[in-house]
Amino acid sequence: MPDTLPIFALHGWGLNAATLAPLADAFAGHEFISVDLPGHGVLHDEPFGRDLEALVEGLLERAPPRAVWLGWSLGGMLALAAAGIAPKRVAALVTVASSPSFVARPDWPQGMPVERLQRMAFDLSADMEQTVNDFLTLQVMSSRGGRAALRQLQASLLERGMASPQALDDGLYLLEALDLRPRATELEMPLLAMGGGRDRLVRPAAIEAFADLAPHGRACVFEDAAHAPFLSHREDFVDRVSDFLGESHDAA
Repeated sequence: MPDTLPIFALHGWGLNAATLAPLADAFAGHEFISVDLPGHGVLHDEPFGRDLEALVEGLLERAPPRAVWLGWSLGGMLALAAAGIAPKRVAALVTVASSPSFVARPDWPQGMPVERLQRMAFDLSADMEQTVNDFLTLQVMSSRGGRAALRQLQASLLERGMASPQALDDGLYLLEALDLRPRATELEMPLLAMGGGRDRLVRPAAIEAFADLAPHGRACVFEDAAHAPFLSHREDFVDRVSDFLGESHDAA
């Protein structure tokens, strides 16, 4: 893996590219490219949609010809899908607080109870701003440094604007519908699945199980982090990703 290979970064549900800004200068030798998903941030007026293939194809059109893909939460699921659709375009995959199946299934008890996600969708239709704010709080408040991380998430939301109501609804639909475990078992590139031991959305067991599915997967769980370890544990997070990229480079 060339030292100059860029990192193409995707944010999570309801947020935008500014969320990942703290990582912009973190990885020496790698250009860091964080983009808004459709319907989010400056792309507020673009449709997000519920067609996974079309959504990923749109992201591939915006991505470098070959890159390390880093995805947080829903962004991690999209990065995983991209690695399956265009494996030659994805040199290595880093997922953060992300699971191949966000919700629990009969053979995937590690996921979130589907009723909980459906309740969020109901709340979203009643009060969008409150639901998004509650979701931000849920992501970080159980973590060490949670209040500071919450302020950073809130600031990034203000910086580029809230996602469109339809994009939020479409994102929740995909979080419930997607089961990408078959794609995880076929990954050709190295995978680093990262998460937080106090995450209330994507449990550590899901991170470990995800890494076990991938032929070249490994897990990294920060025990006192929640859903945003790149904010609450930035230095340790950067060190672990940098080590992974270096090892992937040596193996290439």
